[in-house]
Amino acid sequence: MAIKSLVIHRITRYQEDQPAELKLRDNLVTVTADYESLLTQEKKLFNGKPGKKYGRFTDEIADAPFSNWLRETLEDKMSFLSFSQKAAETFKQHLDEQPITLDGYLMFVLDSRADGDVFYLLFIETASGMELSGALELETVDYINTSKLEMAARIELNDWLGDSPTEDYLVLAMSRTAAKNGDIFSKMLGYQNSIDTEKETETLLETLEKYTKKIEGKEGAQCRKKAYDFCVEQQQIGEPVQIEQLSNYIDENEPQRFASFAREEQSINSETEFRPDNRKLKHLVRFTGKGNGMSLSFSSDLIQSSVHYNPANDTLTITEIPKSLKAQLAKFIDQGDD
Repeated sequence: MAIKSLVIHRITRYQEDQPAELKLRDNLVTVTADYESLLTQEKKLFNGKPGKKYGRFTDEIADAPFSNWLRETLEDKMSFLSFSQKAAETFKQHLDEQPITLDGYLMFVLDSRADGDVFYLLFIETASGMELSGALELETVDYINTSKLEMAARIELNDWLGDSPTEDYLVLAMSRTAAKNGDIFSKMLGYQNSIDTEKETETLLETLEKYTKKIEGKEGAQCRKKAYDFCVEQQQIGEPVQIEQLSNYIDENEPQRFASFAREEQSINSETEFRPDNRKLKHLVRFTGKGNGMSLSFSSDLIQSSVHYNPANDTLTITEIPKSLKAQLAKFIDQGDD
């Protein structure tokens, strides 16, 4: 695994009524171990990002020439530097059209992998901290925030330009707090959605819930936990959930049991790959809800053991109350009695 090409440009816009400022680098970065380490950290953030979108480039190249520039770059008709500069300038143009402030870096990377090259476009932000200088004076410094990723895109080049192109080669990772910036980012790329991850998640979730309801007691709870863990692991490595693999993971003794059930239900083709949103799949292992001044969250395997729900009178009875909560309740009641 190695970086083939890398360049970083700076873009800032501190006031909504002023145009953004773009500082373009005039040569490619000389890749060192530090840059490889930075990309590794950013890829880990990318893979673990929930709610990613999967799609392709729009066919309207005149409105979104990014894909055409990238193709020309890969065919050595345009330099990687020129391509990155054009893309950064396009991002600035879209940004100037919206009342949005921004401060960060656009990092363009062509990464070589054993199974094919991948292109990344990462929006990197900085954070402020303090350090002691050589004279032991306190100074404020800016540093790259490697714990946060607001906007990023990954393009599987073989899936886009190979002999067997797919419809989900362009993957977007967006923070919920960066909705407006994300729209600009998507527009610059010419992103077109092709997979409804929300619908896929609901289909997988419904099938798993039907399946686990047929399994009694702790085995059902363990099955749900295994299914959730498998989906999380696949997301962390950036791979889809394959039903055959999921079925094997859930039950090693009967590896085809869930896959057969899915086929019988006609809800899922066992050859289908899913890219579920793990935030929604969390309902497999945890119940949560809030309203009317109350917030509740508990493991799903506690249902009808230490958490009892009676739908007839719509009541929830909790036994084995957590010690910290019990102490707060006892203290409150004691104060009331006084």
